[in-house]
Amino acid sequence: MKAEVIKTNLYCLHCEKETPHVITYVGDYVHKIECNLCNTQLHIDKEKILKFYTSNVLKRLFTKPERLTDELRKDLSSLLTSLPFRIASKPYRMAKELFKIIKEK
Repeated sequence: MKAEVIKTNLYCLHCEKETPHVITYVGDYVHKIECNLCNTQLHIDKEKILKFYTSNVLKRLFTKPERLTDELRKDLSSLLTSLPFRIASKPYRMAKELFKIIKEK
């Protein structure tokens, strides 16, 4: 998961008007919002990000059988050829996601 920066206009409570802001995402999670005019920053707490990430992982875990069944119905040969690699690499990919969230915070 990589950090992504988005520039947009938002209403700033400090400036009391709409101003340019920079939103930093870590994966799908908002990490920081900063006003370009007054430099006020809003940081999202690491524990909240981890709690949200954990609930997201649990949701993905519980829906995995259904998603695999859908893949199986759509393209059996592709699933059977990619499944061994996906199973072997999944712990690494999940650890990489988690460490990226922790590192960016």
